[in-house]
Amino acid sequence: MPSPLVFGVLASAAWAVTGLALLRIEASAYGRRALHAAPAGDPAAGVRYAFTGAMRPGAKESVREHLHSYVAGLAYHAGIFAALGLLVCTLVGWSPPGLVRMPVQAFLGLGALSGSSLLLKRLLQPELRGLSHPDDFVSNLLATVFVALAQIGGTVWLLSAMALLIYVPLGKLRHSVFFFVARKNLGAFFGRRGVFPPGGAHGR
Repeated sequence: MPSPLVFGVLASAAWAVTGLALLRIEASAYGRRALHAAPAGDPAAGVRYAFTGAMRPGAKESVREHLHSYVAGLAYHAGIFAALGLLVCTLVGWSPPGLVRMPVQAFLGLGALSGSSLLLKRLLQPELRGLSHPDDFVSNLLATVFVALAQIGGTVWLLSAMALLIYVPLGKLRHSVFFFVARKNLGAFFGRRGVFPPGGAHGR
């Protein structure tokens, strides 16, 4: 019989998965766009490029101009994935060996630091603050606290995991699913047009 905290985390995870699935079904209800022009390229090649070359700093102007934020974002997400992996290990009752825990702790520390720096940047820079919605701050705060507390574990960490999972379908954290959906659609569309990858049908 799982403890009440473990049961709470599992129930929160079930809520998150169900909510994300319902949102995905709702988005799919709009149907597919009718494409009448003859294909000029390969949609599959476009999808591959969308998840690889198109995500390089050199391919994105916003990243090239804010490389430090890009690196912080990578470290932040690495910390989140490390914390989620540690959460799964905790729920199944398995303790990673010391050789694994050391790099995990490093990812958690860098992730918490990066998440905090991105939150401060959003708070302190007027142009970012003006573009931000309360959801931006709540989502960042929940994820950063979850990563930071993962370094010590315990009851408070599991409670933060529950709060994070409950909020996932309600705010911008839903991008954990829709990022991949949107990226796939983007790659398929521009791949079909011969724009992705660069130098395809329209680049010759």
